[in-house]
Amino acid sequence: MLTNVFPTLKYPGRATFIKGQLDSLEREGVEITLRYIDAIDGRFAFLKMVPRIWLDSISGRYDLIHAHYGTSGVVARLQLRLPVVVSYLGSDLLGLPGPNGKKSVASRVVAIISRFLSYLTDVSIVKSQEMANLLPKEVKPYIIPNGVDFKLFQPIKRDEACRQIGLDPKKKYVLFPSNADWPRKCFSTAQNAVDILKKEFNNVELINLYGKQQSEVPIYMSACDAMVLTSLWEGSPNVIKESMACNLPIVSVDVGDVKNIIQDCQGCYLAERNPYEISEKLMIVLQSGQRTNGRDKIRHLEIQKVAKRIIQIYGSVLRIET
Repeated sequence: MLTNVFPTLKYPGRATFIKGQLDSLEREGVEITLRYIDAIDGRFAFLKMVPRIWLDSISGRYDLIHAHYGTSGVVARLQLRLPVVVSYLGSDLLGLPGPNGKKSVASRVVAIISRFLSYLTDVSIVKSQEMANLLPKEVKPYIIPNGVDFKLFQPIKRDEACRQIGLDPKKKYVLFPSNADWPRKCFSTAQNAVDILKKEFNNVELINLYGKQQSEVPIYMSACDAMVLTSLWEGSPNVIKESMACNLPIVSVDVGDVKNIIQDCQGCYLAERNPYEISEKLMIVLQSGQRTNGRDKIRHLEIQKVAKRIIQIYGSVLRIET
C-alpha cells in the first residue's frame, strides 16, 4: 500500500481513513506493507520512493500495489511488473483552491495527471459519482466511499462525553470538522452562521475538530449538538459518515456525495452555502435537541463490509476467487 497521506505523530488526524482501510484489510487476512511518501516534511520524497517500489516489484513478495492519491499512483505505475489499483481521494481529481479561492495551477496539473494515470492502471476507485464523472468515460471506476469503524465511532451519552473532554453540558456545541485555515473548508461561513445563531442561543460555541487524535473524535461527536460542513468541494467526506455513526445531527452544503449519504436521515439537513440558511437549519437542530438515526442509515458502509469489496477488486485484478 503506497500513499502520500497518512496519520503520523506530527499529523495524527491526517487521512485516518487510509489507516482504517489498511487495518480492516489486514483483519480480513490481507498481508500489507505500507510505503509512506512523506511529501510534507521530505524533499524529493516522491522521487526517493521510486527505487523502493521498483525493488518491491521484483522481490516476489507482493501481488499488487494499491496506491492512495493520484500522485502516489504515478510512483506505483513507474514499475511494470505488478498490477496497480489507485484510490483517488478527492483533491487529486477535484483540485485545491489557492489564496484567491480558485483552483490553483498546481492542483489543476495534478488533476490532469490523475485523469491520464487512470488509463495506465488496472483499477480506479473513487469516492463519489462526482469524482467518477471526472475520469475518462472508458475507465469505468468503482465507486466505493470510505468505510466507518463502527466499534470506534459509536454514540456515547452526551454528559459523559462532555465530562471526558472538559466541555460544559449546559452549553450548545457545533462541531467544525476540519482545518479552519484551509480556504476550501470555508470556516468563516460556519463561524458567521454560529454568530447569527448566538442571537437565539447565547451559550452556543463552535468547536474545531482539526488536530484531535482519532480516538477523541467520536467523543467530540457525542458531546456536540450538531456538525456543520461548509466546504467548497469534497470527494466523500468521511466525517459525515463518522458523525452519522455517532447519531450526530448534520447541517451541510451539497458537496461531494453528502446529499446521497444523509438523505432520509432524520435530523440531517442540506443548506446553501449561506450563513443565514445554515443558521436556520442549525436552529432547527438545536431546538429539537434530538439525535439522529444516522447509524442505521450507513450500516452498509461499516468498514469490514467495505474491506470485503476492496478484496473482491483485488481478486478480479489477479483473476482469483475471493
